[in-house]
Amino acid sequence: MLTQSVIRPISFKGIFGGGRQAQAPEKSKIVLEQDNLFHVLSKSPLPEMRDRAAIINKYGVCPVCDTHQEEKKRPVYDCPDCGYPTHCDEHHYQQGKEAHQAICGILREINEDDHDLRSGRPMREFEFPSAQGFDEAVNMANWDVLFYTRSFPSMDSDRSMRHVSKLLTYPMTIASVLHQASPYKYGEQVTAEGARSIAALRTILYPPNQITNSEAQSQTRTDTINIYLVGARAEASLPPHIWLQLSYLFPATPFHIHFIGPDALATGQEPHTKSVNERLYFTFDNAMYHDYHEKIEKFDPYTDLFFMFSPGIGHPSARESWKPSIEKALETKCPIFVTGYDEADMLNDVEAVEQDYAGEFDWLMKPTVNHFRSLKRDVNLMDLRQSIFANYGLWSFRGKRYDVTHSPEDNDD
Repeated sequence: MLTQSVIRPISFKGIFGGGRQAQAPEKSKIVLEQDNLFHVLSKSPLPEMRDRAAIINKYGVCPVCDTHQEEKKRPVYDCPDCGYPTHCDEHHYQQGKEAHQAICGILREINEDDHDLRSGRPMREFEFPSAQGFDEAVNMANWDVLFYTRSFPSMDSDRSMRHVSKLLTYPMTIASVLHQASPYKYGEQVTAEGARSIAALRTILYPPNQITNSEAQSQTRTDTINIYLVGARAEASLPPHIWLQLSYLFPATPFHIHFIGPDALATGQEPHTKSVNERLYFTFDNAMYHDYHEKIEKFDPYTDLFFMFSPGIGHPSARESWKPSIEKALETKCPIFVTGYDEADMLNDVEAVEQDYAGEFDWLMKPTVNHFRSLKRDVNLMDLRQSIFANYGLWSFRGKRYDVTHSPEDNDD
């Protein structure tokens, strides 16, 4: 079983080299040329990659020892083809070589991708577009179509696609369920109750009198969409300009993103709220959600929703601790969207919800493959045989029995 602490990155600071104010990497000295990206990790010219090898040496597992021997030795022998320390010695490497071939190519791809990110080359693929032109329609069928219709820099390699999708999977997964060009359709992935919940949110996102994006950009909005990211980890450390890509897709609507959970703040930081611009606000709080819930005066299914990125609801070590927070989220009757890092992880969480909250929720979206999952694999450094795609799967539910009614106190301001 993959644990959240091992498989999910806690932050992206290794890429952006700073705190949450960091922007895309600035021009720097080229450390590695494009024809020199493969290195054995333990001999890499990059200290961060050598540190990764040391972690595997200390905490990893030799697959041959794990399968055939009582004594479990650590992997200290480097595979010359993928560059990772995969076995305890050359004898076990040769013995397990055939089985290793199934993941060797995957590990080499990860090796080269991670060296490329830190190579010092200009990262043109990270030069993201700003606000959408008023006469340009966005299509969210998949990554390729989104990049084309949003005028992203040309992605001239699969590696560039992997890099960008790794960062944008969080905001674009959210956008993909809210946007009117969503790839998820009623009668396919979306249930009748799901259609009602999403339609409620879209009445705010797409006001009836909005004709063009130029009108939207000059329109003053009073209703803010609140997105509660429960159990936030890596998504809480993304630089603000990554989240602006969500805001740009809905130019009439302010967003307030709440990063909630023990890992939502760096060590030593206090809970705080800040604004990126007049339409994007962040709150960071390291409280458990069921405690944070009490700070919110009211919830509205027209303006509020929850996202839980690979929460591990069904993991034996976390299942009980999740219950108070999920119960509070169900009380709001607002949609709860959940991702999983692979099919088994997603279905394990689904099973836990079905068992623990039977009769208390409605399905909004059936478990499905996320069109905006990360295309870059993450590997479990404690067991290299395990790798995943961040936000691979997506599904949704909410507290049972509510009528879609919305009575804004003052929409005429």
